[in-house]
Parts: sequence; structure tokens; C-alpha cells
Amino acid sequence: MSVKLRSGGSPLTLGAPVELECVISGSGLSDSGVSWMRQHRQSAPQFILFVTSLNRVAPTDNGKPPARFDAKKENKNYRLTVKSFQEQDQGNYYCIINHNQRLHFSSGISLHLPAPPTAVPTTKATTPELSTTTGSKEPCKHSPNTAPKKGLDLSCDFYIWVPLTSACLLLLIALLVTITVCQKTRRRRCKCKRLVNFHLGAFSL
Repeated sequence: MSVKLRSGGSPLTLGAPVELECVISGSGLSDSGVSWMRQHRQSAPQFILFVTSLNRVAPTDNGKPPARFDAKKENKNYRLTVKSFQEQDQGNYYCIINHNQRLHFSSGISLHLPAPPTAVPTTKATTPELSTTTGSKEPCKHSPNTAPKKGLDLSCDFYIWVPLTSACLLLLIALLVTITVCQKTRRRRCKCKRLVNFHLGAFSL
């Protein structure tokens, strides 16, 4: 015995009907009815339905034939139709015949939906931001996700303290120069006063 796919095509389509046929080769086996089974991956086989040799679908546990499946006997072969193939219908399908207290298993057929295409991640090209001022850096930018650290940040304080130190040195040099110039002018004034007093004393004599 073997199971072949009669309709549904390959690859299978979600929601489309799929028809299978159980081909019986042994004599007398077709008069015993057929049980259809499905095994999904590594799970135990699941019973679907039983078709009698009188072309009737036996009721299941709830007393009704399965609504999503249809089955019939045609000549000596049996057919199973999945009315709307869904993801839970995937697996390996078998037909089994119980004849003279012996179970006859068919070769299985695998029914699986095609794997969905994997989306290729698209990388967005980023252009570097140009600064409006040339030769200047933007120091001390903290990330929004990180809290500012307490204490001194050497990478940031470097850009602050170096200009301040240079300005202080310049002011100190200017102050020293001013003091020196003032002292020289003061000495000159003192010498001039002494010369004037000396000449006035000489004339008075």
C-alpha cells in the first residue's frame, strides 16, 4: 500500500484543499475499510477518520464525522480530502487496514507548507553630520541614556581649564608689565624733581 497526492500541488498553499489517495495493492484488503492517520513531527500518530468498504465515514468520539475532512471509496482505493489545509494539518499521512486481525500500514507522505521567506534586514545609510564651525569640537556631550558622572571629567575639563589657564597667565604677564612700567616712570619723575631742586638751589646761591 502507498499514499499519493492527487491534488493540492507542490508546494502546498494555506487554505487550499488537498486530496490524498490510498492505493491498495493486495487482494481482499479493499473490503476491510481504511483508517487515516497523521503524525506531526516527533509526536504520536493521530487518528483522523475511518472509511468503511460501503463508502461511509464512521463517526468520531462526538458522534459526528470530522467537519474539516472528507473521505470516500472509489473502486478499490480510498481517498481523503482536507477541505482547507491549515498549519495544524502538516505532518506525515498514512492509511491503515485491519485485515484478518493484522494491521497493514502504507508508506507515508509528507505534507508541509513552504517556509516563509526570511526578510533581509535593510541597513539605512547614515551621513555624517557636518559642523558649522571648522576646527572646533563639541566637547562634553553626554549620552541621553547615561547619567552624568560625579566629579571631574578629564576629557571635558581639558577644553575648559586650558583656555582659562591661558587667560590667567596672560593677565598675570600684563599685570607684571604694567607694574614694571609704572616703577620706571616713577623713578624718572623722582630724578627730574631732584634735578630741578638742585638747579633752583644753585641759582639762589
